[in-house]
Amino acid sequence: MIKAIPKRNRRYGVDGVGEASSSSSSQDHQRRLPNLSESSLFFKDDDLVGIEDGKKQLLDWLTDKEESQRTVISVVGMGGSGKTTLVAQAYNSQILKRQFDCYAWITVSQTYVVNDLLRSMIKEFYGGAKEAIPMDLSSMSYRELIEMITDFLRLKRYVIVFDDVWSSNLWRDIHVSLLDEGLGSWVILTTPNEEIASSSFGVKSYVHYIKLLGVTDAWNLFCMKAFSSNPNRCCPQHLKTLAQDLVAKCKGLPLAIVALGGVMPSKYLELEWRKIYNSLSWELSNNPGLEVVKTILLLSFNDLPYRLNCCFLYCCLFPEDYKIKRKRLIRLWMAEGFIEKVRGRTPEEVAESYLMELICRSMLQVVMRNELGRPKNYKMHDLMRELAISTSETEKFCVIYDG
Repeated sequence: MIKAIPKRNRRYGVDGVGEASSSSSSQDHQRRLPNLSESSLFFKDDDLVGIEDGKKQLLDWLTDKEESQRTVISVVGMGGSGKTTLVAQAYNSQILKRQFDCYAWITVSQTYVVNDLLRSMIKEFYGGAKEAIPMDLSSMSYRELIEMITDFLRLKRYVIVFDDVWSSNLWRDIHVSLLDEGLGSWVILTTPNEEIASSSFGVKSYVHYIKLLGVTDAWNLFCMKAFSSNPNRCCPQHLKTLAQDLVAKCKGLPLAIVALGGVMPSKYLELEWRKIYNSLSWELSNNPGLEVVKTILLLSFNDLPYRLNCCFLYCCLFPEDYKIKRKRLIRLWMAEGFIEKVRGRTPEEVAESYLMELICRSMLQVVMRNELGRPKNYKMHDLMRELAISTSETEKFCVIYDG
């Protein structure tokens, strides 16, 4: 159950649609609302750095024609290290698509229901094959679900990804559905837990460990985010030393780097950069138990204009790993009164500009695009959602009850 606090609109200065604030911060934000046609709103595959070797390794395994038995690959790395990004790059490769009969991508998360996972597998397999999903799928038993999956996979070479695995019981729960008919099928797991990767699956397996970004890759990734509007995405000379010091504090963790880089495009003065640097240094020295990535995520949240602040916190009301639809989210924000009037723009356009700015700041992730490349569905990274839930409860924006 979700209990929203009625006073949250007044707390965040949101008293209804169209009641635009007269504060200078609100006016500044209105002037900075991004144009929806700006290419900088979309972080493209070409912008990804530091994953080439890992992608090549995965594809070498997956396209090995000598491999005939079903094999498991575990991709291991801490939260925010880029496990999902790496696997998605290999999974979506045209090289891979040409060699398999069917595919499925399943997000598992910390808590899962086995039958729900099996239903997700059926939806993915049937959807990819453009076959009608059975009308009675929701009422099927465990045995019926297993039989449906095995019937579908018979004599097919498949690859299936289980993303964000936290429990070593997963393989026990689902392996019986994954036929091994000597065709060279693959199962890929992403996990932050090395013990899961080293578990005995009873089949041939490989483990790929995610490496943190080196100095050069970390710097390139930061510049792509922080200086996206500059020619060749180059750092201005007067900011270079401060920028390098900031990147060093991210310790090579991609999520921390893109979150920090997302804060900086609106900062033009060296004084503003030094303020960010001093704030980050103070937090890290005074809270040594706080992880670097969480400190940087908190910094990026604190930098949000208050209107985006509300919109970001609202997203934590969706379940973990939930795919949030663009149009639905915009309507909900508008209904809550989070969208202010901007002369010459419709509320929908303003709401969409809020959404695009959250994407630019890496506070929401695009998980699906339409045929024109426009973001369609989104999700919150686990660490971002933890931050949003914690902040929502502290600020009495909302309270989330499990169960």
